[in-house]
Amino acid sequence: MENGHTLTVYTAHGCCLCDDAKAVLDRLAPQLGLRVEWVHIDGDPALEGRWREQIPAGVLDGRKVFKYRVDEELLRRRLAGGRANL
Repeated sequence: MENGHTLTVYTAHGCCLCDDAKAVLDRLAPQLGLRVEWVHIDGDPALEGRWREQIPAGVLDGRKVFKYRVDEELLRRRLAGGRANL
């Protein structure tokens, strides 16, 4: 069930918090009909500068919905149209 939303997750190799986020999102995405796009910041100076201190960070519809850990309830509210922000 695709709802048209894409969650972009900024990540890096060797990041244990990123591995945790992937496990949660691998479970949640099919339930929520969510497409997850993983962007590895490794080796990209612009992405490293913007995201390194926040990974993993998830952006949905142009708004950050998590950093470090996936907040399942916040993600569900945002997908349902809620205005909760980080």
